[in-house]
Amino acid sequence: FMQALIGNYAVPILEEKTVWGTTDGTRTAYLDSRDVARMILASLRTEAAVGQSMTLAGPKAYTVSEVIALCEDLAGAKADVTRVPVWLLKATRSTLRGFQWAKDAADRLAFADILAANEDFSAPMEGTYAALGIDPASITSLEGYLKDYYTSILKKLKEVGATSRQTDFYV
Repeated sequence: FMQALIGNYAVPILEEKTVWGTTDGTRTAYLDSRDVARMILASLRTEAAVGQSMTLAGPKAYTVSEVIALCEDLAGAKADVTRVPVWLLKATRSTLRGFQWAKDAADRLAFADILAANEDFSAPMEGTYAALGIDPASITSLEGYLKDYYTSILKKLKEVGATSRQTDFYV
């Protein structure tokens, strides 16, 4: 979901904190949770959706580096990015799996196996949109979502007179 990107990238960039990324080329087509809810409700009201499996994916897929660059552009600030190699995540997971007390941490690193494949997690949505009667133009793009976020948060920061050590983009 797009909402997770706010806490992972948008807020740390604004707060001048480290942003964590990886070195993989995996692409993810993020969806706004509100669009997902709308599609689910439409599926409950649509006869064509009964008994069907429908793919849900965002309009465009992005790498972590592209998401960070988009946030930097919209925030008008350069992120302090620490990139963790995927091989290191996988090695850490393998090591942690050997200890009973660390199984939860190892399980949380399972995403490293997905990242190592450098896949594109997107799908054609035309059939889903048509079956649900949803206009593709009504689906929130990641650019639009983040632009709305930064516009509203920067406006609030200006209202309270916040300043930044990086630039004066708040005032």
